Amino acid sequence: MDEKFIPKLRFNGFNENWNEDKFENIFDIKNGLNKGKDYFGKGIQILNYMDVNNYELNTENTIKGLVELNDEEIKRYSVKPNDLFFTRTSETSEEIGLTSAYVGKEIKCVFSGFLLRARPKMDVNSLFFAYYFRSPKQRNNIIKFSSITTRALISGGNLSKMKIKFPNIGEQNKITKLFLILNKKIELLEKKYQYYQDFKKYLMQQIFTQKLRFQDFTDDWVVTTLDKIAIKIGDGLHSTPDYVENSNYYFINGNNLLEGQIIINDNTKCIPPYEFEKYNNNLNKNTILISINGTIGNLAYYNDEKVILGKSAAYIKLNENIEKEYIYNYLKIGKIQHYFSSELTGTTIKNLSLKTLKNTPIIIPSYNEQKIIANMFKNIDLKIDLINNRLTNMKNFKKGLLQQMFI
Repeated sequence: MDEKFIPKLRFNGFNENWNEDKFENIFDIKNGLNKGKDYFGKGIQILNYMDVNNYELNTENTIKGLVELNDEEIKRYSVKPNDLFFTRTSETSEEIGLTSAYVGKEIKCVFSGFLLRARPKMDVNSLFFAYYFRSPKQRNNIIKFSSITTRALISGGNLSKMKIKFPNIGEQNKITKLFLILNKKIELLEKKYQYYQDFKKYLMQQIFTQKLRFQDFTDDWVVTTLDKIAIKIGDGLHSTPDYVENSNYYFINGNNLLEGQIIINDNTKCIPPYEFEKYNNNLNKNTILISINGTIGNLAYYNDEKVILGKSAAYIKLNENIEKEYIYNYLKIGKIQHYFSSELTGTTIKNLSLKTLKNTPIIIPSYNEQKIIANMFKNIDLKIDLINNRLTNMKNFKKGLLQQMFI
């Protein structure tokens, strides 16, 4: 009895068994162009490794590379509409065999030696196969057919022997259209996310230089240093605490601080309650945490999490009349980041000293103006988080479809 090749998720009206065939029976495979560096930067367009690595589809507008070639080379290494491309080699197996289809106009264009070109022998939609080979199962197949010496490699010979499963052209086109719509939604959300990020940076620059102020506030801002507006600034434990397999108490370092949050994951060490009682530094909700060793300047709010700090994290316990959201955002501006960078010590692993942190220059308005500025940034951050959550959900939805709609 013939084996059934049917995906878990399918459009209504499509009931046929998917076809199975060797890749070489559907596509002609060719290695790309290798030229000396003097030939690049002028001439005709060339599809490069990162074009395929980053994009599931390419057009004449996405290809930025240029190379100077003769007519014979242009013909031999041509890029035509509906060609499919694979990344051929990389330092890791996770980045080989990534696919992109060229769906643009007929232009003079060639492809790089770090790529493989697959040109259809029959009526297929190459963009369908670009999505197909990025599905989890086919990513595993690509890696299985690859070889690793000094670099990971997928050869045309190995690729040609792969058995692939695919539907008729009508179903290919239907699936392709769905992923085009999803990608458009993802692209719009990414642009929206970047817009609000840029908008916030602009406001930070304008407000913290006092070029932009809220109405009715005219008092001069006070020039001070971070230690003058804090109850205490200190770092974490310089020794190793006792660990336990499971508990609700954690030992964190600078790499656990990200975008305002303390990140607890499977790699975060658990500690017993008595270690927390001994080393918690009596942090309160008006505390900001900052990474000071290795990764410098990552910030997080402390919100009564049951954590103790390691030596690569410091705490800034602010005075009651200081808005922590104001200071959090002020510490992110370019001037302060430059100050931190200029004062780092260490060679291999960089370190921000407590002395430098305490001496951080701060310009601060009245408490009421701090509150208004802090609330404004808080509202923008909520908007950014909302868009980012929608973006993450959309990407996860796409990932689920890649798993369910392909065999």
